[in-house]
Amino acid sequence: MSRQHIPLKDITIGIKGWTAKVIVEAKGMSRSSQRSPVKYQRMILRDSEGTKVQATIFESDIDKFSDVLTLYKTYYISNAVVKSILPQHRIAKNDYQWHINSKTVVEEVTEEYSSISVPTYNFVSFSEFSKYINSDAYVDIIVVVIHAYPPREIPTVNGPQKIQELLLVDQELIPKILTMWDQFIENECAAIVKNIKTKPIIAAYRIRIVSFNDGSMSTKGSSTFVINPDIPEATKLRSWCIDNKGELEQLTLKKSYVGSSSSAIKAPPSHEIIEQTTFWLQAKISILHSNQKYWYIACNKCYRRTNIDYKQTFDCVHCAEKQSTAMPRCLLEVQLSDKTSALIATLFGENAEKFICCSAETLMQNSTEVFHISNLFYLFISKKIGIISLL
Repeated sequence: MSRQHIPLKDITIGIKGWTAKVIVEAKGMSRSSQRSPVKYQRMILRDSEGTKVQATIFESDIDKFSDVLTLYKTYYISNAVVKSILPQHRIAKNDYQWHINSKTVVEEVTEEYSSISVPTYNFVSFSEFSKYINSDAYVDIIVVVIHAYPPREIPTVNGPQKIQELLLVDQELIPKILTMWDQFIENECAAIVKNIKTKPIIAAYRIRIVSFNDGSMSTKGSSTFVINPDIPEATKLRSWCIDNKGELEQLTLKKSYVGSSSSAIKAPPSHEIIEQTTFWLQAKISILHSNQKYWYIACNKCYRRTNIDYKQTFDCVHCAEKQSTAMPRCLLEVQLSDKTSALIATLFGENAEKFICCSAETLMQNSTEVFHISNLFYLFISKKIGIISLL
């Protein structure tokens, strides 16, 4: 039967005896924290007014709630722990988060009294990716997985990291790569690979678009996945798969993706590889995408991206530096080319500012004039010659 409940917007720290009626809008798999072995599982809950809250379950409580809090089902929840949440950790527009533990009461709402609609999503097609490349925005996608490449280790500024790439297509029959990082390989990716022969449909939320290969995808810590989701968009995509089975088989056999270029640098034979870490080359530098954002807000100590507001001080979770300041940092995706070949590169910080003769702060302050700035840069930079050190 129906129970009394209050809106999520009214649930704050110190409120006692509340009950909320919510639908599970998104739910990730359990994973471990970056800085400790503590296991957690995160989800997004929404009420009938559209207000959302981020909820997390820890350690042994994950198993307790494994058979409840099912995606797209509605529940009465009471006695969760309400805590404030720092802006850089928010994935829902709410100043508060919930910790669901063994004392939290969760009761499924029968269909008769379930008045909260199943969420609708604004899925982005591959042809729209250029608007999001290297921006702070995240996108939601619904796609078919046609191939999984083996996991491999790559060098990064934080040391070696493991990745696994998936080959995806949407209804435009454009193949693109999604790079899964770290624990996504052991959890979500492993589940996808088990079903790869059936060409599973995945709904992926909060995915970042990067410039590599003309707009490929990458997971972030807050990304979530649903395999073969029970939503209308997935049903429509499955029908499309059946109608285009032949084309999908051809793409699978090729195991290639759009964006590779015959002008791209190919790996030389092993006996020709020079054991050296620094190279100098003279090349023409051109902007790959004139609609780039050109800057991002970063920690002024480690330069990692942050969601903290400009000039605000904060404790950086990446470098553990106290009283870091959020400052703009320049970032440019460019192509280096000479008479022999071309390669894609990224310019950061002072090097990028020197190249475009403009500071990151100036770029940020004029970010509302993206079209004007982009075209001005493009005219200036497309003819510029530079000498580059590759480390």
